Amino acid sequence: MRLYCAELYKLLCRKFFLISSVLVLGLLFVYFWFVNVGDERSVVDGQVYTGIQSVRTDREITKEYAGTLTDRKAKEIIDEYGFPSKVEEYYGGFRDENYLNGFVTEQLGNGYMRDWEDYEISTALYPMEQTELGKAARITGEDILFDYTGGWAALLDTLQMGMILGSVLILIGVSPVFAEERQNKTEALLLTSTEGRDGDVRAKTAAAFTLAVLVYLAVALFIFFAVGAVYGFSGADCMLGLVKGYYLNVSYTETMTSVGGFAVLVLVLDFLALNTLCAVTICVSACFRTTFHAVVVSCAVWIGPLLFRIICRGGGYLLLAGTPLFLVMPGVVLDIYRVLFIPISVAVGSFVFCTYIGLNRYSTNVI
Repeated sequence: MRLYCAELYKLLCRKFFLISSVLVLGLLFVYFWFVNVGDERSVVDGQVYTGIQSVRTDREITKEYAGTLTDRKAKEIIDEYGFPSKVEEYYGGFRDENYLNGFVTEQLGNGYMRDWEDYEISTALYPMEQTELGKAARITGEDILFDYTGGWAALLDTLQMGMILGSVLILIGVSPVFAEERQNKTEALLLTSTEGRDGDVRAKTAAAFTLAVLVYLAVALFIFFAVGAVYGFSGADCMLGLVKGYYLNVSYTETMTSVGGFAVLVLVLDFLALNTLCAVTICVSACFRTTFHAVVVSCAVWIGPLLFRIICRGGGYLLLAGTPLFLVMPGVVLDIYRVLFIPISVAVGSFVFCTYIGLNRYSTNVI
């Protein structure tokens, strides 16, 4: 335990890692505040609300209509707020909508909005029975639930960015775990330590995975508190396809799963992705004699699948989806939802293989 604590302290208290951690959380907050909250806009009775005030307004006006969505509720919403109709050059979406009439128009309106040059203003509502909502209700045998789900859209988007930034922290923090001993030429001292070579290797490995878990928890909790404070988490039982940024399609049953359940799945896969990346970094660190080379190679291995997909135009997508970079992307998870066992198997296999190779490589090469 003493050796484990010492190794964990070494990894966590490096100045570069500490500074990087502060920068990552700062960048994450900037992304959340300007990309998610800053992009919010709501128009009620001609009054334009933006940012956090828009979120508060949308949450407040949605409370009255939360629950089972019906044709009557949809009509009441349009009678109250009207159909969105204002379009501005170079801006996608109608500029005079709020959460309620925007949702109803998108799901039930007879118009459309592709971009600022290709749109048609809705003039009437289709009955729910004739839309994807009605089909989804028939397939699931349940009513369509409606509530404010802006928090879940912000959560899933910010989680992706947060886990990518967290991956960078793991690359920075874990790469020195073995390579630094060789760089400083202190590896031979392991033979004379009280715990011995094997004890030190196990302690270093445990400390590295602890760092990965702490990074995951720090990023996830930071995002949860930020999203919860601004958006709240209402609408967890609503279908994923009804959340902003996602589309309901009854041909893909995964779009009819609850957004809360999907978010839990994403969090579990994020945890697996970051620990798999930690295992890969441990393996690389055990194979190189300097921290610089360990960091460079680990980064190359991490970003490699993305470059491979770009060059090969999607070749081997199911296998690539199990790599740490792709596994933190909700869009990828949704694409591979029906065959999720394949990417998970790739990630778990990589985790076990890299951990074993890293331990064995370093243990047998201590001189």
